[in-house]
Amino acid sequence: MIRHQSQLLAVAIATAVVLLSSKLDLVTARSQPSASLVGQSALQDMVTSLPSYGQPSTPHFSGYLDASAGCDTKTNGPICQIHYWMALAQSNPMSAPVVLWLNGGPGSSSILGFLSELGPLLINGKGGLMDNPWSWTNAVNVVVIEAPMGVGYSYCTLQTQGKPCQNTDRYTASASRAALVDLFSQKFPELKGNDLYIVGESYAGVYIPTLAKEILDGTDLNLRGVAVGDPCTDNTAQADSMDSLWYANKYGLVDEELYDLLWNQCGARHPNLMTKGGVHSVINNLNEKLRLIAGLDDRDVMARHLYNDVVLNGNAAAFSQLEGSSTSSSLSSECTIAMRKFLASSSKGLFQSWKDLYIDDYSLFAPVSSLEDEQMTAYMSRDDVRKALHVEDAPTTGWPMPDIGFVYFQEYDACNEDPILQTSMIDIYREIVPKLDRTWIYNGDTDPCVSYEGTRLAVKQIQLDEVDGGAYRPWFYNQTKASMKVLEEKAALFGPNLVHQAMGSQFGGEVVDYEEGLSFVTFHGSGHMVPQFRPQAALHFLKHFVDGQILSPLLPKNQTIAEMTDKEFSTAMDEWTETAMGPPFVNAVESKTVDTYGAGKDDTGVFLEFN
Repeated sequence: MIRHQSQLLAVAIATAVVLLSSKLDLVTARSQPSASLVGQSALQDMVTSLPSYGQPSTPHFSGYLDASAGCDTKTNGPICQIHYWMALAQSNPMSAPVVLWLNGGPGSSSILGFLSELGPLLINGKGGLMDNPWSWTNAVNVVVIEAPMGVGYSYCTLQTQGKPCQNTDRYTASASRAALVDLFSQKFPELKGNDLYIVGESYAGVYIPTLAKEILDGTDLNLRGVAVGDPCTDNTAQADSMDSLWYANKYGLVDEELYDLLWNQCGARHPNLMTKGGVHSVINNLNEKLRLIAGLDDRDVMARHLYNDVVLNGNAAAFSQLEGSSTSSSLSSECTIAMRKFLASSSKGLFQSWKDLYIDDYSLFAPVSSLEDEQMTAYMSRDDVRKALHVEDAPTTGWPMPDIGFVYFQEYDACNEDPILQTSMIDIYREIVPKLDRTWIYNGDTDPCVSYEGTRLAVKQIQLDEVDGGAYRPWFYNQTKASMKVLEEKAALFGPNLVHQAMGSQFGGEVVDYEEGLSFVTFHGSGHMVPQFRPQAALHFLKHFVDGQILSPLLPKNQTIAEMTDKEFSTAMDEWTETAMGPPFVNAVESKTVDTYGAGKDDTGVFLEFN
């Protein structure tokens, strides 16, 4: 149904203003003169209230986008509906940039990121909703989509018939492109001219570059840039850094002598499940194989075989082949013992699905807990929540994965054991980077899942020249005071470094800038989901990204550094660091919402917050 969106946005914004200023309920707000300009159908996606919270402080919309123009309708049927959830910016939404956020998987709903990382509302420690002081709606309009079909409340014709939707990397990109065209042509045409950015993490490292290429090649959408976090990028470049044995050695989770034996003499490798397509894909594939076996005893034998072959990467079988070779006859036994000791000291090789996991598989320094995911699943599965989000008729009872399963065929040479295309994201970046204003590829520097070294190497292999002065250098953000209300209410995994003190300018990570707007950025102390683990630094990053501002000043040019005396360089380094830690790179602004947003207080009594 075509929406008259110029009227819809006017009503939405007017409604929010009325609610905030006069505390009138929605019925009264709709009685305002502007509401008479549109019919009820134009407002059908507006989220008037959310269970366990009430009326959102800024307009929210949730409904369906038609992706049939890019969907594999021959396989999935003519119905290709992608669920979206959009929250308008807290100020000037008509001119603010639009950021599409994507989670990965494959099979992870982007609502996971919306409600646990960057959205205006977060799942709190009790399973309800709370305000996010560092929401990205402080700067932009945020929209998330549950893609591809079969994820969350998105669905296809097959799913209405009790069968799983089937997706590929390429059809995911084209279907998401079609959904975005529908978003801006039918739902929000007045936002079509706004700057559009795509940001996301993990397997969105495949989703985002391929979607960007689709948009650039086949639409007139105003795509200005992409920011891709802890991403699946290139199998070869990321092979070692996505190996749990390699990572365990880097962070002291295995004895160095055992590591040397395993890595260099036994030839052991322990790639994490992300390299095999992600935990959802691995579990789905293993279960499909086990379902073909009728007998329980035979199924148990096959399960153990598959565990050794897939999860343990076939190391046991490889060790057994060492017997009788030209190597020592005892090497097989030594390798087996060493491997088992590695598993014992490293939370079973940082195995994501182990019931006794004691090191968080997404963040080395975060507490181990699945409570937030369980609470979000419970919340999103509630009938009243589904009704509030206008997805009550979706043909599924499960969220975020449908009860009938999910089929995904990976094609690219990224986080994929068996690519059918000899194309990685390095190749895609070489095509799209020159067409975009900015391409920022970032990584948490403690991520056990996608360690930064492989991402950094992949960025270098795009083969763009480093900007003179743009070499590896620190960037800073202001670590503001978090209110006691936020600290008491938040989920354990959100912002583990938040404190009830204003710490001022703090080290955010490293950045290196290349030609054509390409940058590589690390987030100090963060794991896989950067906006969740470092929400203040992530908002700072986002503001600089959409504003086109570099994260820290350029260093002196190479020739200048070479010609400096030691004393001159020492002075220059002091001056550069002080510049990088202050305005305009880290700005002080007055804050009127101290208890909510947590600012510091100076000697004059003025509350200060840094961007």
